[in-house]
Amino acid sequence: MIEYAYVNTRVSILAGRLFSDKQLTALLNQPLGNIALTNYDDNEWENIDSANLERVWLIKMLLDFKILTRPLSGINYDLLMYWFRKHDIANIKTIVRGKISKLETKTISEQLLDLKPLTILPIEKLLRTEDVNELLRELENSHYSPIARQVRRVYEKEHQLYSLDAAIDRHYLLGLVQKVRTLDNTQYYYLLPLISIFIDRLNLLWLLRYRFVYNLSAAETYYLLVPTPYRLNRAVLQKLAELNSLPEVLENLPEPLLGLLKDTDTIFAVDQRLMQEVKQVAYVTLKLRNFTLAKIFAYVLLREMEMRQIIAIVKGKRLNLKPQHILSAIEASASFMV
Repeated sequence: MIEYAYVNTRVSILAGRLFSDKQLTALLNQPLGNIALTNYDDNEWENIDSANLERVWLIKMLLDFKILTRPLSGINYDLLMYWFRKHDIANIKTIVRGKISKLETKTISEQLLDLKPLTILPIEKLLRTEDVNELLRELENSHYSPIARQVRRVYEKEHQLYSLDAAIDRHYLLGLVQKVRTLDNTQYYYLLPLISIFIDRLNLLWLLRYRFVYNLSAAETYYLLVPTPYRLNRAVLQKLAELNSLPEVLENLPEPLLGLLKDTDTIFAVDQRLMQEVKQVAYVTLKLRNFTLAKIFAYVLLREMEMRQIIAIVKGKRLNLKPQHILSAIEASASFMV
């Protein structure tokens, strides 16, 4: 189809402008004023204050997103729009945290991402609520009512912020997995390698953190994970959640995760190894000859990683950090959750 040929061409052009690892490292030795917003952008970071770095990055991502989704329709368009909704999810979590912490409305508002005109979240109504209960009642009248009900159940049981965040993220990812399963066979086939490593990574990291950082029980941990048909399916996740140490979990992983992570010994190392695998699979996906939804998804993931890394470099330079410390920040910044 003509519209798909257009998208394929646009993805190829945009993907060709992504920074390589070598180019990102080279930015460490450049003056701050020479670091552009992207590999094809004349706008520089030097005059953007730190508080607005993420907002400027998001605006750049929105421009790409609009270009790539314009010719799409039906299930393909719905899936990409659902992916974009993760920014709405981030705003929901910010408002919930703010209400629990009893922050001023102005303070909460300043922390939100400006997603106009693509947001479907009633931001102003949510900000005007007096407390978490009123916030959830308002949210239950919106497109995000299923998430509101989920958050209410968790909030009534416990007031731990990480539990609320986990419940929101889990519900969002369940929806993503369900959207992927509605794709036609061809689109599903090409997207499967990328979406499976993406979700498996999140499930494994959550399992490790819930069990060995937050010390949750096996049952509590398993409940907060995302059931999928991928390598870390229900049965595997249940088995892993019952183990009592990081080495035990890693030793019982199915291949190819077992081989990929066999010499890691910390959760951070596991995360970095998995992120490199996500990145590798995304690059392979970009090389597909014909248009598939997977190519757009791969590009968006890589672009998000790139922009977070550039932001880490800019912030590090402004703080006059040593290059090796900035490199550590770059590695951490590439590791995103949802």
